[in-house]
Amino acid sequence: MNKKKRPIEAYLSFFLLLSMTIIMFIGFVFRYVFNASLSWSEELSRYLFIWFIFISMSYAVTERAHIRVEALNRLIPLEIRKYVNIFGKCIWLVFSLFVSYLGVTYAMTMSSSVSAALKLPMSVVYFGIPLGYALMSVRLFVQIIQAFKDPYLEVANDLAEESYIEGEEK
Repeated sequence: MNKKKRPIEAYLSFFLLLSMTIIMFIGFVFRYVFNASLSWSEELSRYLFIWFIFISMSYAVTERAHIRVEALNRLIPLEIRKYVNIFGKCIWLVFSLFVSYLGVTYAMTMSSSVSAALKLPMSVVYFGIPLGYALMSVRLFVQIIQAFKDPYLEVANDLAEESYIEGEEK
């Protein structure tokens, strides 16, 4: 059996989601069973959720699971589509690098602020944004290199997805 090796983002996302779920459950038990609310559980769950979203963005790139506008893509001839896909990923990469830079800048400005319950520096919370976008940039860069090596790979993925969707509609 051929097992696909999962990227580090998959394990980080799983750990963050599991941690968030456990902390929320503990907060629920303390609030409704012991009638004693934990001041930090909701705040920590919220911050873990922020990190979960941005780390999972990168994982979604590796799985090619991001939402795209397919209607326009299907109208483009296959010979041109491969280059349009590469161009689109290059624009996405530039955007991701830009947001990563802005995220680092913003996280650094938040270093003097602390969270209410945990007294955690807010820069730690906001650093999930540039980290997620930087990881996504790495994954996009790898896909762009792969697309230059084999430009029909992306088109083949598109065609396989189209035939799968059309098979569901029948």
